[in-house]
Amino acid sequence: MIALTDGQILRFVDRLERDEVCMHGFELRQGGDIRAQGDWRPFDRGEPHRMYSVSKSMVSLAVGMLAGEGLLRLDDPIVRYFPDLLPPRPDERLTRLCISDMLRMATCHRATTYKTAPCDCWAASFFTVAPTHEPGTLFQYDTSATQVLGVLCERLSGQGLLEFLQNRVFDAAGATGPKKWLTDPSGAPQGGSGLMMTLEDLGKVAQLIMDGGRGVLDKGYLSLATTRRIDTPLERNPEERHGYGWQFWMTRSGWAMYGMGGQLAVAWPQRDLLLCTTADTRLDAFGVQRIYDAFFESFSQPEEAPAGRGQLRERLDALEVRGVRHDPGARMAWTGTYRVASNTSGLEAVAFGPNEVRLEWKHGVHVFAWGAPGCVQKGVFSGTQIPTLTSAGVSSGMLRVRCQLIGERPGGVEMLFAAQGPHLTIRLRGMSDPYIDCYDGWFCAHA
Repeated sequence: MIALTDGQILRFVDRLERDEVCMHGFELRQGGDIRAQGDWRPFDRGEPHRMYSVSKSMVSLAVGMLAGEGLLRLDDPIVRYFPDLLPPRPDERLTRLCISDMLRMATCHRATTYKTAPCDCWAASFFTVAPTHEPGTLFQYDTSATQVLGVLCERLSGQGLLEFLQNRVFDAAGATGPKKWLTDPSGAPQGGSGLMMTLEDLGKVAQLIMDGGRGVLDKGYLSLATTRRIDTPLERNPEERHGYGWQFWMTRSGWAMYGMGGQLAVAWPQRDLLLCTTADTRLDAFGVQRIYDAFFESFSQPEEAPAGRGQLRERLDALEVRGVRHDPGARMAWTGTYRVASNTSGLEAVAFGPNEVRLEWKHGVHVFAWGAPGCVQKGVFSGTQIPTLTSAGVSSGMLRVRCQLIGERPGGVEMLFAAQGPHLTIRLRGMSDPYIDCYDGWFCAHA
């Protein structure tokens, strides 16, 4: 094992900062020991984050335990366990779908079913939405498959999904921090996306997997789950084209538990390295890839110059979430009210005040306030209790405002404003929450 150096870790952190990756925290382990960890203020160590699709890997661990106990077989057809959710005449392609194909995302659906046919019981939609192709053939990321597997784990274990995993896996890994599993409208756990846990606990569970299960998890199942079970050549990010296991992604040098926005546990077995991160990269189409590249490239090259004593600790202590770019000396004195030209989105007016912008929609008013230019300020989203981080800055005469939704319902809004005389051009972009679905498109307004 080639030991990491402080200089390599500094290079990793500097690259994330240079690439403007919106990081919340990281933990780097080698040989099972924590080599470095850092949190970008205002995020604190020990604070639960929504893990999104890291939840899928945890469901896979539960499925593996139940298989090991003989409560299910991986080649069982899934319909065997859900007669109550089947339509009167289920499609034959659905009846041929087995659990192992669901684990490797080779289902008979081309999309997540509860998104194409919204309903309260997300698992039920998996059985009622018409299949589009033969199961066990091609990879298609289908979160509704994991939703069904999570419900299956509850049915067979007689426990809630989080309770089962806490008692059988998390406690054994020492992952005893605060956790929560968000539910669908019917009260079932959101198996594919709902787990909230701390970065430290994610690291402890990932290390348990790295260690072959340590007798808690079946080593044979883990070996199969964390090796390629299906090809993924058409995925958008390069790292996602290395294949998929049983609810684990393959990478250029190992495997990963990957949740939307940069919730990651990336294992590099050959180097005995494990990187865990929390982040919010959804406003950057290649943000997660930037984390992968920083990890593999920073630690594959030798240290260029030895880091001075205490240099790494000083750097990690100074981490903070960056705000949007602000040109030195640029004026933030944007004022006035602009009426929006006719559009179908419902945006009617934009008004600027001291360190704030007010968007008036037909359905309500949203106010975004910030502090010093380029710095992040905590708040809540208008009319809700959803916590936010907001920043603003002026660059090349353009005002940019970013609002990140954090907590249980992460998302984000980007706003650009460019004024020429009485004319205001606006571009809005929102991600991942019904409150901000309206933030999409270009608008013209006039003073």
